[in-house]
Amino acid sequence: MIEVAEPPHHHHAKTGLPWFDLVVPVAVLCISVVSLLTSLQSEKSMHALVDENKRLVEAQSTPMLMLDSSNLSDDGKPVISMTLSNVGTGPGRINWFHLTDDAGQDYTGGTLYERVAKVDPTASFTSQQVRGSFLRAGDHRSVFAWPRPKDGSPAMAAWTAMNTTRFHLHARACYCSMFDECRVTDFGEKQPVSVVSCEDAK
Repeated sequence: MIEVAEPPHHHHAKTGLPWFDLVVPVAVLCISVVSLLTSLQSEKSMHALVDENKRLVEAQSTPMLMLDSSNLSDDGKPVISMTLSNVGTGPGRINWFHLTDDAGQDYTGGTLYERVAKVDPTASFTSQQVRGSFLRAGDHRSVFAWPRPKDGSPAMAAWTAMNTTRFHLHARACYCSMFDECRVTDFGEKQPVSVVSCEDAK
C-alpha cells in the first residue's frame, strides 16, 4: 500500500520573544484601522469640498430681480416709470412677468400703452418687452416710462392717477438662472421661492 505524502506545514516564524510576537499583529491591525479611518475622512473632505464649490458657483451665478418705481427721470423731468433690474450675481432669463392692480387689470407696458393711447393718441410712452428677456447681472429693463403730458392734455388726469396707482400695483415674475434653477418673486420682503419650472408656477 502506497501512502500519500502529506504536504509540508508552514509555520510563522517566531522571534523567541512572546511579547514581540503579540505586538506585531496588533500593530499591523492598528495601522490598517488608521488607514481605513484616514480614507473615510478623505472621502468626507472631498464631499465637503464639492458641496462648497457648488455653493460658490451658485453664489456667483444667481440672478435676483428688483422692481423700481419713480416719477422723475435721471435729468429731473416728471416721468412715471417702472424699471426691472437684475441685482444678482449671474444672468437671468425672465419667463413671465405680471403687473396688475387690485382689480386684476394689467399694467404691463403694451397693455398700459393701449389704454393711454385711447385717452391721448399723441402721448409719449415707451416700454420694453419683459417676458422672455435675458438680463445679465447689473442690467435693467424698462417696464414702461410715461412722461408727464402737456398742460391741457386729455391724458393729464390719467397720468396723475397713475402717479398714485403705481404704489398699489402687484408684481410677480418667474426667472431662471443659467443652470435652469427657477424662482418666483413678488418683489416683496420675502425671499424668492424656488420652483421646478416657471410653467408650473404660473
